[in-house]
Amino acid sequence: MSGNSKITVLITGGSGVLGDSLISKLADRYHLVCLVRRRSIRHDGVELVYGDIRQPRMGLSANAYVALLARIDWVIHCAAVTRLNGHNAEIFEVNCQGTVHVLAFARDADVPFYHVSTAFTLPCEYHTGVLPQTPYEATKRKAETLVREAGVAASIFRPSIIIGDSLDGHIPNLQGFHLSMGLVMSGFLPIIPCPESGRVDLIPRDVVAAAIASALDQRLIGDDYNLTSGAQALEFSMMLDLMCAEMQQQHKPFRRPRCLQPDVYERLVRPVFLPALDEHTRAALAMTAQMCRYASLRQPLPSSLDELLPAARLALRNPRQEMMLNLAQLATRLGAVRRMLNIPLESSRTSGPTLEVAQA
Repeated sequence: MSGNSKITVLITGGSGVLGDSLISKLADRYHLVCLVRRRSIRHDGVELVYGDIRQPRMGLSANAYVALLARIDWVIHCAAVTRLNGHNAEIFEVNCQGTVHVLAFARDADVPFYHVSTAFTLPCEYHTGVLPQTPYEATKRKAETLVREAGVAASIFRPSIIIGDSLDGHIPNLQGFHLSMGLVMSGFLPIIPCPESGRVDLIPRDVVAAAIASALDQRLIGDDYNLTSGAQALEFSMMLDLMCAEMQQQHKPFRRPRCLQPDVYERLVRPVFLPALDEHTRAALAMTAQMCRYASLRQPLPSSLDELLPAARLALRNPRQEMMLNLAQLATRLGAVRRMLNIPLESSRTSGPTLEVAQA
């Protein structure tokens, strides 16, 4: 244990969307040590240690590793590859092997361990025909098993789809969900393999961070927590309505895509129509189809937010307003979305063939 008056917490993934918000919640009460590989941390007063969770001893020298062991009181493991279309080997290396190495550190230090997973490792009821589990989902499920078998005092936190802050929609880095929604808002996708009645469970990053911070403040350990919107999750049709309203507010055109049942898309569209589309549209649809698995819930996800956050704080939540704020932020970054996905700015959905698919 450290000798500081403040508890010293090691955080991995501090430069990520959630890690950045978590640092904001904890920095005034804890001494934070962030393990980073290349990216910097924007917060002042945070101690940086350069390493690599993919390597034994987290990439530290033997002396540096032993010195760090003596100083840390708690570990919060946020680092992960969250891309749905990443290389399987890279995802496994970070999400599984990286977890093994951070768990080994917590075990060697004999300190509690918080593991950030995903709510989609839970049993989920999806609409018929959604794509099978993604490599991201599979590795997070495997990582949870590793945590439970490690012999370390641990709690697992399972957020759903993390979006920007609840009060203004700010998010430092665009992730897969934002990229897919950005393509929809820009009118690039003529169809979406997602039922309009599908539930989309979204959770602002500051709400997730507040829940984890609450658990740490209470020194909770041993239980697992599902950080989701639960019964408040929006339907996808509402998402499209909000996109339309935001684009009108921005005085920009919006062409509402056609929503298809996932099984119809897989049987009729993907094998028949996709080969005729240009490579950019095919790639965008493939990425969006993976994301749409998580927007095709039939039933709400369970939520543990009421175990960690006060009722007054939860009563202030308005998922519809949270999504509107996020879309307002996204609407100003549509050009960046297309550049990130290597989509030529002159491309548009009208340049490809018209898709007419019977609902069968």
